[in-house]
Amino acid sequence: MSQEMEQNQMDQFERLLELSFLREKRKQMRSRLQFEERDIERISKPRVPSIKGIKFQKESSSSHDRFKFRSSSHILEEQRKSKQQKTRKIIIYIALIIMALATIWFYFSK
Repeated sequence: MSQEMEQNQMDQFERLLELSFLREKRKQMRSRLQFEERDIERISKPRVPSIKGIKFQKESSSSHDRFKFRSSSHILEEQRKSKQQKTRKIIIYIALIIMALATIWFYFSK
């Protein structure tokens, strides 16, 4: 009988531990969700600069900084690609002009 009571108490204790872990995990998830909702709200509603001039406001969340870094690196990557495309187009146009001048020179040299 005492062994059954002891086993029952152990089961109850294990159940309490599981519930406490679940509660803690739920708290962490809730705080994470609130944090992400604040980040999304910050991103979707940018702050309006003051009338006296542009003032930079320090953001405390590192997640928001990651979003800003991702977007700025994406913009820099697009700028780099557009420069490469412009350079390729210029090289192709120069090659076509050289070919046209060479054919004209060859035609009139005869």
